[in-house]
Amino acid sequence: MSRPVLLVLAALVASGCATASGSVSARDALVGRWTMERVTDGGNDVSATANPAGDRFIVLHADGTFESGGRPYGRNTGRWVYNARTRRLGLDSDLGPDDDSTWAVSLRDDTMEWEGVGSAYARRFRITSRRVR
Repeated sequence: MSRPVLLVLAALVASGCATASGSVSARDALVGRWTMERVTDGGNDVSATANPAGDRFIVLHADGTFESGGRPYGRNTGRWVYNARTRRLGLDSDLGPDDDSTWAVSLRDDTMEWEGVGSAYARRFRITSRRVR
């Protein structure tokens, strides 16, 4: 998985649709626009490199599609899936399998933490995103 793809995946989780019981499902809570606030690589803050213009984002749509963007990496689209039991968010990029990624995500209020899953390379990365209202 390429480094730009891992970094593009920043910024995610939140506003959701209510269920019949009035609660929001874990998947629905991820739906929304997320801006990238911080990126670490092996514990080192690389936010200035990963998001030099401060405009990186990801939008998780309720229909299972996503779009991300921001300089210098540009736009990306694809599909996303979430497994609430494992807290795994999978991104299937339209750019091909080298740009796909899996993340362990946690949500607290309007902040989503992303932790890379899979290869040793992917596990080095942590992203903090904030929901845009």
